Amino acid sequence: MKKVLPGLLCLAVILVFTGCGGGGNVSTLPAQINRVALVSLSVSDWGGSVKFGSVGSEGTERLIYSGLAEMVDYTEQKLAGKWQVKKVSSFIGQPGYRNLGVERTLTAYLPKIGGRDMPIFTQVSRELKSGTITPDLAKKLCSALDVDAVALVFSEWTAKTGGIVPTTKAVSKNIITLWDSNGRKILNKRVDMMGTRTIGAYGVKAMNQETVLEWTDSFKRSLDRIFSGIA
Repeated sequence: MKKVLPGLLCLAVILVFTGCGGGGNVSTLPAQINRVALVSLSVSDWGGSVKFGSVGSEGTERLIYSGLAEMVDYTEQKLAGKWQVKKVSSFIGQPGYRNLGVERTLTAYLPKIGGRDMPIFTQVSRELKSGTITPDLAKKLCSALDVDAVALVFSEWTAKTGGIVPTTKAVSKNIITLWDSNGRKILNKRVDMMGTRTIGAYGVKAMNQETVLEWTDSFKRSLDRIFSGIA
């Protein structure tokens, strides 16, 4: 029994940090949060795993971009289930917002809203993935947009092929982070989600308008789980 307990403890620690049950525990956020804005949403094709090994991969980038605006809309819908939302479309061109962004040096897909790319706020990969910004930047973003909190979303797309049954399915690893107007990180949740349909086998997958939905739909289902755990 003594040998079993350390193993269980290690497993518990792994589950916490990988976010496998990211929506399982309820997070109670500060009551003074009334109005929020989604200021960043980015997608990464991790290691090119979506593009490489895909039939029809010459259109992969176009297909990924085709789903980003819908991901923004869905994220705002989930936020609106908890708070008032200032829509990206209402401030995408505001200098006070755009000027807080940095030059994009990271490989990431960004939504185009009203003809403009959403800005990015870091040039450090791990910060982009974790939704990390400085407290001062959080305060400036909230002030510029006149909101109580800002949300940053990151979705890493990859694929998984089974061992015994070598079919391939889409996988998205999704993180949402909220920062309040006092520069405090008040939420950071991750949920990894697998697509429901087989999109290939033996490491070869189809990439088309139908299969790309496996990533966008898994992203949506991850948000459903995350927001079901927010009070």
